[in-house]
Amino acid sequence: MDGLGLVLGTRLYEAFHHVLAHNFLFGVGLVALSARWVGVRLVPLIAVFAAFVLHLVGDYYGSGYGWALWPLWPLSSFEIMNPTAWPFVSWQNNVIGVTFLATTVGIAIWPGRTPLESVHPQIDRAVVDALQLRVWRAACASCEGRASARCAGCRAALCPRHAAGGTLAPRCSDCRPGG
Repeated sequence: MDGLGLVLGTRLYEAFHHVLAHNFLFGVGLVALSARWVGVRLVPLIAVFAAFVLHLVGDYYGSGYGWALWPLWPLSSFEIMNPTAWPFVSWQNNVIGVTFLATTVGIAIWPGRTPLESVHPQIDRAVVDALQLRVWRAACASCEGRASARCAGCRAALCPRHAAGGTLAPRCSDCRPGG
C-alpha cells in the first residue's frame, strides 16, 4: 500500500509521501481507522500501531539514501535521515519482502486468514480454501479427485468438476438448489 501514492505522480510522491504518510499523527489515524474493523480492543490496535512504527523503522533503513522522515509532522519540522541506508532495491529489502510474503501465506494456510478478509470475505475464503486444500492434498467429497475448493453450503471439499456456482461460492450437488 505504501506505493499507492505514486498514482498522483512521481514528483508529488517523492516530495510529500514521507512527510504526509510517515509520521505518528498518520499512525494514530490508521489506528482510528482500524478500530472500525477490530473495535476498540487494545491488543489489536497496539499491533496496528506497532506495525506502523516497524514500517517507519524499515523505511529509515531501507528506503535508500536521501529519504528523510518527519516523524513529528505537522507538530514539528524535525527530520531524521539515515546516512547509511541501504538502497531500496537491495538484498535486505528482498529478504524482508519474501519473509513477509511467506508469513502471510503461512497464516493463510494454518490459521486460515488473509488481509483480504476485511476487503472481501468471499475472496478471502476462496484463497484460504485453495491454499489449504493444495497443501493438505484433500480429496473431493464426490469422486476422490484432488479438491481445490470448498462448498459454500456444507464446506465439503470439491474438485473443479464437482464445484458448481462459481469460484467464490461453489456448491456441491447436495447444496445446489434443486440438487
